[in-house]
Amino acid sequence: MPQLRQNIITGEWVVFAPERAKRPSDYISVTTERKQKKETCPFCIDTKKSEFERRFKEYDEPTTYVIQNKFPAFVENPETISKVYKIEEKFYSLKPSVGGHDIVVVKDHMQSLPKFTGEIWKDIFTTFKKRYEYFEGIENVEYVMPIYNHGPEAAASIEHPHAQIFASAIVPNTVSRELTHTAGYHEDHKSCAFCDLIAHEKEQNTRMLFENDNFIAFTFYAARFPFETWIMPKAHQSRFASMSADGKFDDLTKICRQVFNRLDIVLNDPPLNFFIHSAPVDGDKELDYYHWHLEVVPRLALYGGYELGSGVIIDIIPPESAADYLRLGQEVKQRPAT
Repeated sequence: MPQLRQNIITGEWVVFAPERAKRPSDYISVTTERKQKKETCPFCIDTKKSEFERRFKEYDEPTTYVIQNKFPAFVENPETISKVYKIEEKFYSLKPSVGGHDIVVVKDHMQSLPKFTGEIWKDIFTTFKKRYEYFEGIENVEYVMPIYNHGPEAAASIEHPHAQIFASAIVPNTVSRELTHTAGYHEDHKSCAFCDLIAHEKEQNTRMLFENDNFIAFTFYAARFPFETWIMPKAHQSRFASMSADGKFDDLTKICRQVFNRLDIVLNDPPLNFFIHSAPVDGDKELDYYHWHLEVVPRLALYGGYELGSGVIIDIIPPESAADYLRLGQEVKQRPAT
């Protein structure tokens, strides 16, 4: 029987209709060959039209470099004050899309996200942290979000491996809902919803994938996509930029390698996105009701009219079955609804 599950972080509802489901193995991706040659790739460091020369040299890492996006969604302009204006007979609201838009490029063209080395992961997270800290000093920036698009179905327009960092003058809609709902949860329960979520997932042990001293990975209870996976720090911390670049970075690197490698092996390198949700820019202030986290979203299903019209997602792979399949790499008996 279909069931409604509520996202404890946003309060949104998701429909699970497993009777409509394919088997988890039916989501295995078809392998595609690389099409973009190194000779014509704009991100390779030794080509004629390479973007490497316009990099921010102070952010160079052994395996990565950073450039500004040529076609940014948010434009860095510290002199522009992001005021709200009324237009068209003062009916609509408008303000400049200021902030910043980086590309974090992995130097090796032949690398692929599921097979990133520990050094590449560490360089990416180090760069994320440094650019977080930079954008936090820009007057109009309210929020910073790193993302990664893997595969054309996940909107990766250039095959060369690269992440992006969006710094915006607004708090994104989804994050705003997370902040509002978890603030209410904290008021009602006197505890952090994310910390309670971690404790619950460890106790239930039905969606758990990996765990180490500092991080935990599990398929999400109210998943919007099949095999949606969250990676979270076990200790309470609301801001990604507050994470120390020591053993915690190493543990984050290890668990990311485990998650993406397992998705690659079991689902044959599926297209996916990942993104980091962190507290908004506000100096060094830590929020007692919010917890930064990394969300991994395989792009194995499309939204239909109901999803687009209602904002309510229909998922057909329960996260318990997804976790079983990712852990074992084989079909298992459907778990009963809980």
